[in-house]
Amino acid sequence: MDFAALSFTAFSIFGIFGNVVSILALSRSKRLRNATTAFIINLCAADLLLCMFSMPMSALSFFERRWNYGESLCILFPLLRYSNGAVSLESIIAIAVNRYVLVVYPNLYQKIYTATKVFLMIAAIWVLTLITLLFPLLQLWGMFGYDPRVGTCTILPLNGKSPKTFYYILGFVLPSVIFVFCYSKIYCVVHRASEALRKNSLPMKEMNTVSFSKTTCCFNKRYRHAEESGEKRERKDLRILKVLIVLFLSFVFTFLPVSLVKIFKKEDDFPILNIFGYLGIYLSSIINPVIYIVMSREYRRAYSELFAGEQASNSSISSRRPNTT
Repeated sequence: MDFAALSFTAFSIFGIFGNVVSILALSRSKRLRNATTAFIINLCAADLLLCMFSMPMSALSFFERRWNYGESLCILFPLLRYSNGAVSLESIIAIAVNRYVLVVYPNLYQKIYTATKVFLMIAAIWVLTLITLLFPLLQLWGMFGYDPRVGTCTILPLNGKSPKTFYYILGFVLPSVIFVFCYSKIYCVVHRASEALRKNSLPMKEMNTVSFSKTTCCFNKRYRHAEESGEKRERKDLRILKVLIVLFLSFVFTFLPVSLVKIFKKEDDFPILNIFGYLGIYLSSIINPVIYIVMSREYRRAYSELFAGEQASNSSISSRRPNTT
């Protein structure tokens, strides 16, 4: 219990700092004003709320081995924890679908992801999440309350029925299916593009050694330009795929333990695994910004601008080749 409480406290401190910095850096960057960034900021906002309220309250309840903060907070605590966790998951799904459309259907991307539609998508994420949690809030299907088995306030059965198992199945299975679908499609597109470039490289080399006419030279220039554009697009799509794979692996690592415990109702049999399950959920709220910093040059530039200032960042960027994720 003490280890869990100390971990929640540390996660809260690092999570608040990381998500606040991420929101400031990404919102201030003019180069990153796109749909993907909007979903990432929404993800960081949900994680920030989790770090500011749910983690400290979890730490206190684990330290004290009981709930000493009244019935109202015992309802608000799981409501915010479940809603913020759901919004975080749905934001990751939205990012995956966004990257899928960009790679697989690039001609439709600008039509689908306009500023208004992105705003409506983000609003829908929050509204649908809150509607789903109205069932235990209004005691229509389960109820919010204190569970002595896990030492915290959560969703309890009402008349022998509870939506908790359904929430965890939906929260793990649905993202997994969407992630696998999007990633496999992106991989197929990237693989086909790579094969096409390799097949076209041989005729290009042969053409350069045979014909030196003006017309052929012009054609070769256009061909080389198209080939370079294709290679650049392939590299960009490959980077997108890598980021999505890392996000998926982190999702599985952080959500699988608690999902197994809750789905199979093993809180009493494996209390340690239940605690580590909560640690995994909270850990997911602080590692998402790290993933984007490590794997995206553009996001690293945004953080650089925030800390070093616009002038210092521009001088360092000018020495690098521009690239996007």
